[in-house]
Amino acid sequence: MENILLLSCALIVFHIICPMIIGILSSKDITFNYLFSSRDTEVKTSIFFERSKRTFTNLLETFPIFLILMVLSIFKGIDNYNLGMCWLILRFIYIPLYVLNFKYIRTLIWASSFLLLILMLFKFL
Repeated sequence: MENILLLSCALIVFHIICPMIIGILSSKDITFNYLFSSRDTEVKTSIFFERSKRTFTNLLETFPIFLILMVLSIFKGIDNYNLGMCWLILRFIYIPLYVLNFKYIRTLIWASSFLLLILMLFKFL
């Protein structure tokens, strides 16, 4: 299950890098020079850039719960591997669905990932 924790770090890194890549591809104002600056000036960003930033904010709402459940699973010897891996996969899938504005599908993916957290929690009871 430790590899799920490592993959969750990869998810965080992907969320951090995603807006930068989208910004460079979708805005003339976001350049490598801007990304390496202090970002003191406000630049015009695309809707895709803003959505990619919101996906990270959304992840931070449930990521602490996931992290706690995974760490407790390791310490208590509870097998949450499959549920944790499914959660990670759904959260990776959620990113492009949100960025590309697939409203209902992304909501279904989010709800499914939240349900997985509840199922992980029930394994402790």
